[in-house]
Amino acid sequence: MITTLCCLLPLMTLGQQTDVSTSADQKTLDQISWLADLYDRGIAYEGDSLYVSPEVNRLMSDADYRQALYPETYTWETTLQLLSQQELRKAFWYLINLYPENPQNKELVLKSILAYDSILEMDKVMVGVFYTYCFMDPEIGTVVDGQPEITRPDILEQKLRTVREMVGYILAYREQQAEKENR
Repeated sequence: MITTLCCLLPLMTLGQQTDVSTSADQKTLDQISWLADLYDRGIAYEGDSLYVSPEVNRLMSDADYRQALYPETYTWETTLQLLSQQELRKAFWYLINLYPENPQNKELVLKSILAYDSILEMDKVMVGVFYTYCFMDPEIGTVVDGQPEITRPDILEQKLRTVREMVGYILAYREQQAEKENR
């Protein structure tokens, strides 16, 4: 995607009367910000403070948004739609939920994630996605007065184990690739 944007950038600015370098610089900053958001943990402790991202705040306060993000059944169709709309964090959350369903899903999810690992640090992205979306998941708990209440820590732990397993595969894949390059 970034390659495509870089190739199209000169065409998009051709014929415009604005300062091209300023426009290109702003687009680069927007891309960097967008990519950095993928690595953010939605809930994190920073020193003695609790950081809650705007995405988590929206999940806590907007029941309709929460319902759209946490369907009863996660599907590949919706996942692909999210990917095509560049809603990557949401799509990766869907992948986390699709992964444990069966061996075929595991293979497809891993192939998808490893494809993105060539341009993103997917181990960090997956951890950030987990900590953004896990606490608002209705399978895990409820939101009462805008605060999450964990009622199923066993499901939370299972999803965390899923993410750890996925991260393990990502790191092993990187090691394999590094060994191939060193030969």
